[in-house]
Amino acid sequence: MNIVLAIILFHNKWFTYGFSIVNAILYLFITLTISRHIEIEVISDARVLLNIGMMLLLFIVALNYFREEHVNYQQQIEEKHKELYVQQLQLMDQKDVLEKNNRSLEVLNQSKEKLFSIIAHDMTSPLGNLRGSLDLLQHKLMTEEEFSNVSAVLVQQVQSLEESLSNLLQWSRSQLNGISVQSSIFLMMPLIIEQIRLFQPVLDKKGLRIINDIDNNITCQADANHFKIIFRNLLTNAIKFSPPGSAIHLYNVIKPGLILISVADSGTGIPEEQLQLLSAGRINISTRGTRNEKGTGVGLLLCKEFIEKNEGQFIIQPNTPSGSIFTVALPHVNTSTQH
Repeated sequence: MNIVLAIILFHNKWFTYGFSIVNAILYLFITLTISRHIEIEVISDARVLLNIGMMLLLFIVALNYFREEHVNYQQQIEEKHKELYVQQLQLMDQKDVLEKNNRSLEVLNQSKEKLFSIIAHDMTSPLGNLRGSLDLLQHKLMTEEEFSNVSAVLVQQVQSLEESLSNLLQWSRSQLNGISVQSSIFLMMPLIIEQIRLFQPVLDKKGLRIINDIDNNITCQADANHFKIIFRNLLTNAIKFSPPGSAIHLYNVIKPGLILISVADSGTGIPEEQLQLLSAGRINISTRGTRNEKGTGVGLLLCKEFIEKNEGQFIIQPNTPSGSIFTVALPHVNTSTQH
């Protein structure tokens, strides 16, 4: 009975072992020494029944105790299983996040490598041509008249280089620091006219016409600087792929809560493969224009990222009978209803 009580009251197994050994030694000592000199007393039936009852009660208590201990142990095991299951789920989530980050890093590394190849291949050529022509002029191996004839081509190459550098810098900044949006309500037409005037020499040289059917008083809520970059890239793209003597059509459509600005050209259109790369947010392989104009493949990607940051949509559709229609959908604000 003492051993059972020790097991119930004390959870330390070494204490229980020690207590049991002490009890066994005392029992042997009493049996071998003291009990020889003690007269055996006759135990009454009532005392026997009481002892049996106490033993049964103690047995029931011990049995209930061990049952409770078993139940508690099972509960602890189930809780450990639950904790392990939750940890497993967390590890799986972390694994998914790591795999997603690895895929993003892989895409960024591919974009970085493509950017370096673009800079090395496409952007050094205009500078090399300009430097070669200046060297020839400096060493008087080229007359001023000859340099004047080449200068038009050099100016075009330098302008293309400047646009490419601007796009690359804007895109790199957006990747490194994120795109910061300074939203405001502004008239769109002055910014559109500004960009058209900027490209007027290129339009005249290629014999292109701008058909501007955009309403003068339309407004939107977005970042005005972002809109300038978006429209400039779309206009550059249309000029690049429009055949000489054709027209570029600008028009708008107003929908509930949105203003849609479209730039339609009659060029060769955009291949499906490049559309898929653009949708995936990856840099396209630049296609040369109708007069062999170069690009970096970053312009449309930059448009897509800036439009989405301004809570807009970028829609690309085929034009009839040829070419593409690039549409920018931005939040529209009807200023007439605010007064």
